[in-house]
Amino acid sequence: MKKLSLMLATLVLFVIAGCSGPVNVLRNVADASENLNRIGSNTGYSNSSSTSVYGGGSGDMHYIQSDDYFISENGFDSGWMRIDLAKMIQAPSSETKNEGKFMDVKDAREIWTSHYWKTRIAQPSDLKLGTVIVAFDYTDNDIYVRPENQELARTDNWFMAKITDTSTLYQNVVMVSGGYRVKTDNLRVIE
Repeated sequence: MKKLSLMLATLVLFVIAGCSGPVNVLRNVADASENLNRIGSNTGYSNSSSTSVYGGGSGDMHYIQSDDYFISENGFDSGWMRIDLAKMIQAPSSETKNEGKFMDVKDAREIWTSHYWKTRIAQPSDLKLGTVIVAFDYTDNDIYVRPENQELARTDNWFMAKITDTSTLYQNVVMVSGGYRVKTDNLRVIE
């Protein structure tokens, strides 16, 4: 359906553009494609798979790949905590006391832990009080925003918290534990 919509939008733009030249047509096609991806939600959720390419990097729009995990040495109860992006080296099993072996993607540190989470980009239905979220730890004007590129996403910090206030959802912002304001397109939830 998305491809059909994009093709129709492209065809309409070619007809409308007429004599405006190929540069304007290509710009209009790119704008139409970008707008189609934004329609229908206050989040960064997209119907495309998590292996899509965004901005030249691999993974979803947060540059998180399908085999990425977030890990911690401790479990999450309340407040907020820093978590690390990692790859699983060895799956948890009864022989390892249900701990998995992970490698931190920033520094290749290996850790055994039972505190690991697969995540996905938050959908509008996830944006409610008490939802545990993962967010990129970078602010712009005191609001936490999504990573700009793959390098930042994979080498900078992430944190886990709970949504505590949705009264500014109309501004595409929620408050999470710790009193931090986070853009809705910077929210991930546990699968």
